Amino acid sequence: MENKDPGYVYILTNPSFKEDWVKIGKSSRPVDVRSKELDNTAVPLPFEIYATMKTMKYNEAEKLVHRYIERFTNLRIRDNREFFNVKPEEALEIFKDVALLLEDAVIDEVHKREILGEVVVGQKSIPGKTPARKEPWVWLVPYTVKLNDMGACLEKFGEVYWMQFVNYQTGDTGYLYLAAPESCIRYRFEVVGHDLPYTPEMDREKEYNAYRMDVEAMKKHNRFALFRMTGKTQSNRLRLSNLIDQGLKTAPRGSVKLSNKDYSELQKYIEENF
Repeated sequence: MENKDPGYVYILTNPSFKEDWVKIGKSSRPVDVRSKELDNTAVPLPFEIYATMKTMKYNEAEKLVHRYIERFTNLRIRDNREFFNVKPEEALEIFKDVALLLEDAVIDEVHKREILGEVVVGQKSIPGKTPARKEPWVWLVPYTVKLNDMGACLEKFGEVYWMQFVNYQTGDTGYLYLAAPESCIRYRFEVVGHDLPYTPEMDREKEYNAYRMDVEAMKKHNRFALFRMTGKTQSNRLRLSNLIDQGLKTAPRGSVKLSNKDYSELQKYIEENF
């Protein structure tokens, strides 16, 4: 039976495990809820979330991840269990390969949030302050209509609040990439606010969030950037195949910093063809 709401496939680690042991499973609810359920007398220390993949096809995604691991290795610790003798970073690479097969998969590398301006304590992420920068950055931000229709929200309000996991800063600019099957850049934006706390005004955007449980998660996250639309395009020169030809490594599954020197030619190409 097809799922009506997205769910999650997750990679969990545990300080009491060997460093190359992980638990890879699925949940129809947010992973922090599931990880707390697993914190029982069977394990001496709580599980820690390493990464998650959010998708409507989470049942299929979990099977694919398990199959990838078992096809090329013999690393399942016990038959019919979700524990694997594989390093979490290697499991994450398999996540990324599986995500490419799905139209709506979004990967959240939870283990990186401390680097990106959040401090992760146990299962709670505490918003931090974005380090001040002198120079604005340019971003490529993906979205999927099936989960968060940012495009429709921009068309109605001219702006959209976005949960901030990376170091967006007021004055930054960027482009919104509409994920498969369209696979193209469609909007340009400017960041007009960052490190913003949740306010009731954000509730106006509920209709554009397909997953109602995410609305409550947004409130708890309590850290947002405000994107204001500065342009839109229907250019066929900004499709994924063109972007890869210009240096993009793969379809974006999270925010990409185009200001990175490796993407200088790609950034120039996008600017010229928007």
